[in-house]
Amino acid sequence: MSSENHRFSDYLLDPVPEKLWRHGRPIEGTRLGFCETCGFYHVDPYPGPEYLAEYYANYEMPTPQANLAETARLLARNLSVDASVVDMGCGDGGFLKELHALGFDKVTGFDQSPGLDRAKALGFGSFYRSNVWAYLDEAEQGAAKSYDAYVMVNVLEHVTEPMTILRRLHRVMKPGATLCVTVPNDFSKLQRAFLKVKGHLPWFVCLPDHVNYFDFDTLRHALGNAGFEVVDQSALYPLELFLLQDLDYIASPELGPVAHARRVEFENNMKQAGMMAELDHFYATLAAGGYGRDVMVVATRR
Repeated sequence: MSSENHRFSDYLLDPVPEKLWRHGRPIEGTRLGFCETCGFYHVDPYPGPEYLAEYYANYEMPTPQANLAETARLLARNLSVDASVVDMGCGDGGFLKELHALGFDKVTGFDQSPGLDRAKALGFGSFYRSNVWAYLDEAEQGAAKSYDAYVMVNVLEHVTEPMTILRRLHRVMKPGATLCVTVPNDFSKLQRAFLKVKGHLPWFVCLPDHVNYFDFDTLRHALGNAGFEVVDQSALYPLELFLLQDLDYIASPELGPVAHARRVEFENNMKQAGMMAELDHFYATLAAGGYGRDVMVVATRR
């Protein structure tokens, strides 16, 4: 695992308040700023490997199945159904379950979370215990399989040195291979608007879970610097719209399920109306403006 020579132009949180260390022991002196080297916001310094190994030993990341379905549809419209796909950090296999339902049979996933046992019981594909760094080590030695498409759903925000991962992944991918990435859209325009109006701490900062923070522009820039070209993108419903309409689920967490239910109802009604193409166009339009709760992109290896 190599380390970049990080240079920060400014620190938004110096240090990160203890309140924003949601699930792990705070590390004194940790700051959050914009790294000129990487081109996105991340913590400084990154937590050490021993700390992260202990934290992630029993970690499971819940991702709504509806979110995974949207990402699977984005990838499917950019990939032949007979392509081989690996989900790097597959969790309980939820994403590959959605992709398999779209007709993809050559699917593989790896993870090191407890959810992997549930993925193995899905009855399709191949699942094994590993992590991104181990896969890259094996691939660079020629001991790991090469795939037509690589998927990282909610992975890059969790890992240290994501630029190193992207550059190494570029080296082991076949020419023309596809990369699908989903990350939260953080420090977005809508989030910044709400922070200016309400004065909350940036609630989307969540340590030690998320150590990197991307938006559409910074993720595209990072992928470009690693040798990838974004060819398609989409977004998830911008839940911050509810915040800006005074459904403040930050101040009142019990309103969170209400906001989520309204988003799901909107999508379900569009689908029941038979307007999937219009829904895709709506989310693509949001993505073009940098809006949406999550950034979803498909890129090819240059």
